[in-house]
Amino acid sequence: MKRAHLLAAAIAALLGALACSEPTSGPARVVFGRHACDQCAMAISDPRYAAQIRTGPRDVARFDDFGCAVLWLEAHGGLEAAQEIWAMDSQSSDAQRESWLDARRAHFRSDQRTPMAYGWAAVARAGPDTADFDAARRAILEHQRERDAHGR
Repeated sequence: MKRAHLLAAAIAALLGALACSEPTSGPARVVFGRHACDQCAMAISDPRYAAQIRTGPRDVARFDDFGCAVLWLEAHGGLEAAQEIWAMDSQSSDAQRESWLDARRAHFRSDQRTPMAYGWAAVARAGPDTADFDAARRAILEHQRERDAHGR
């Protein structure tokens, strides 16, 4: 009987530790090649274009393309629903270290070949060929409206 109680306590402690292992703010862990995009269900395989939206301490949606994140957010309450929005720095020089940017403060280039062909990728520094979060978001939504209008 004592052994059963110890086993139950050990299992409870392990489950508790696992439940607390994910942060409640900031970017969540993404297992590239294993996690699927919450918008299109494709594997998140190219870290350069990954994005995340946190709608609560334990509620994180992961995406393979910033465009997927924009469309998902539009369908799930809009900007007000997002506590945090993260986008991977597509120009990070260290492939071994993830470099997440606060998407609302990031800059975006529109000339990228992204997984779902929305074409927008986050960068840390502004340049003559970058747009801010709102401009990139509006462009993605307009592009999607045009695609929908033409039945694509």
